[in-house]
Amino acid sequence: MYEALLFLHSWVRWLVLLFGLWALLRPEARPGAFFAHTLTLQVGLGVLLAFVSPFFQGLLSAMGEAMRAGGEARFFVAEHWVGGLVALGLAHAGLAQARRQKPRARLLFALALLALLLSIPWFRPLLRL
Repeated sequence: MYEALLFLHSWVRWLVLLFGLWALLRPEARPGAFFAHTLTLQVGLGVLLAFVSPFFQGLLSAMGEAMRAGGEARFFVAEHWVGGLVALGLAHAGLAQARRQKPRARLLFALALLALLLSIPWFRPLLRL
């Protein structure tokens, strides 16, 4: 189950980024909905992955040590999931603004994409097969 969730989480990332770019270029309700809802799926997969991941479970039991050690452990304990949740909130706020045809939608989508780009583990394999 862990490997299947990791595979899905890894591949859905590309859909999220693609829909995020679409929402940034066309800050309307339809692209914004695709972005926000695909990101919701991504965060849901990430939460499920955290529950079944032996790596993450080991980190949670020693969270203080992981934060002090830095590097990959700190990234997954702190930055990765916090950035994903921030991006999720920004994407849904952008969707609400896009539905009202407000110009702020583009800014919110851009901030969501920035949070995502900073939260992606670029040091890990980009495509899992």
